[in-house]
Order: sequence, then C-alpha cells, then structure tokens
Amino acid sequence: MDMWNNAPGNAPSAPKSNYTAYDDFKPAPNQQQPGSRDAATLGPGLSLKGELTGQEDVHLDCQFEGPVNFGGNRVTVGRTSVVKGDIVAREAVLHGKLNGDLRAHDRVEVKKGGSLVGDLVTGRISIEEGAYFKGHIEVDPNSKPLNAGLAEILPRAEKS
Repeated sequence: MDMWNNAPGNAPSAPKSNYTAYDDFKPAPNQQQPGSRDAATLGPGLSLKGELTGQEDVHLDCQFEGPVNFGGNRVTVGRTSVVKGDIVAREAVLHGKLNGDLRAHDRVEVKKGGSLVGDLVTGRISIEEGAYFKGHIEVDPNSKPLNAGLAEILPRAEKS
C-alpha cells in the first residue's frame, strides 16, 4: 500500500483503545471503609507552638505546645506525640503523652503506653492497662458539645 495514497478507503484504521481523555481527570476509586474518615496528620518531624483548631479529625504525631480545639471532631495523640496544652474535642484517643486538661464530650480512650496528666471531663472513658493517668475525672454521660445552647445546658445544672 502506498502511504501517500489518500484515496477514500485506503486510510489505515485507527488503533483500538479503551482510553479516553477524561480518564486523566477521574477521581481515584475510594478505598475507605464506609463510615471511616480521613484525619489531618501532623507527623513526627514537626515541633509546633501555638493554637490548633479545625473542623475535621486530626492525628498528632508531633511535639505540640498550646491549646487544641476540635470541638466536634476526633483528636488522636499518636505514640510519638507529646502535647503540652488543653484539648477540646468530640472524642480523644491518647497513644502518646498529654500534659493538660482534656474535655471530650463523647468519649476518651487512654491506650496502653499513653499518658494524661491533667483533669478530664467526658461522657465515656476507657483507660487501658499500662496507661498512665494523674488528675481528676468527671464522667457525665449527658455531656453536651461545647456549641450546645444555654437552654440545653442550664436545665441539667439546675438538677445537680
């Protein structure tokens, strides 16, 4: 066949492929388990001072000094983490060290090897064997999130 012969019917056929230009822009398939959420992570190479706030779950593996406020979310203090400051969250899981008060209106878990030196207020608590705790505990199953209205908080206080 003459490659310069452009007569109709003489053109070579286009190669077959399932690829489309839109394949490059498709999001990757979601590998998450239903109900699980990604957490923002601050890694072990970081040493930070200041105030940490946010509207998503956070996993701390760093050295951090200052208040941590994730009122409606989960804060996880990783094994290599040392936090010096108060934490406010929906739930908290301590694998590392916290020197400060902790308020988690839903639940707190202090895992084996984790430590908490400070006062604790929560709705539910779990302290594993091998964890360290020094401070006062107030367990209030009716604990409300910090953004609860005064009308919800005051009737509970009047009953006490």
